[in-house]
Amino acid sequence: MARSITASFAVLGLVALGLTACDAKENPYEVKKKASVDIHSYEKEMTPEELAEARKAAGHPSTDQIAEENAKMFEKGAREYVKTRLPEYRDIVTELRAYLDQIEKGAPKWKDDAAFEKFNTKYKADVDAFLDVYDELTAKGVEGGNTQADLGWAVRAWEALNNDLGPGVIDNAQLPVAIKEIRDRLDKVSAALDDIEKDETLEVNPLYKAPKKDKRKKKK
Repeated sequence: MARSITASFAVLGLVALGLTACDAKENPYEVKKKASVDIHSYEKEMTPEELAEARKAAGHPSTDQIAEENAKMFEKGAREYVKTRLPEYRDIVTELRAYLDQIEKGAPKWKDDAAFEKFNTKYKADVDAFLDVYDELTAKGVEGGNTQADLGWAVRAWEALNNDLGPGVIDNAQLPVAIKEIRDRLDKVSAALDDIEKDETLEVNPLYKAPKKDKRKKKK
């Protein structure tokens, strides 16, 4: 019997040692905590060149490419805006050319203040009405993209010319120069309108309705 008890204690001892050994092993089901990253340790920032190279390596477009694509999308939308209102833009150009003709033909007749005022009274009212239509069409110069850039330049130059009109202006050597510069810029606008009209990639807004010409506001 003594041998059996001794043997039993020996077995229990071995089992205990086995359990201790198991406890010492790594638990395969234990979830380890990841070491936190100290963001303050990253003091060095990437230069614009390094950032661009990193974006390129990752297959992302560069900031210049993004800006270029955005500019193309903006200009396409602007051209569609113009194409939707193409007849009105052509009317604006035609009317502005007619005002230049009036100045060119009328200037030699403005011998004195009375002669000029006779012309200018109606002319100023027509100019105000024209600018109302122009502002409505172009959203005060906001819409139209590159086409508007040239048209806006021509309109501003014409307004500046109007401020210089008066008796004796025909003797100013800059008068024909100013008129020619405005006409040349209007030629660019007309060419742009022709190009927009032929561009089949541009969509016209089917919901747009042009205002009737006889309802244009006229200032008297």
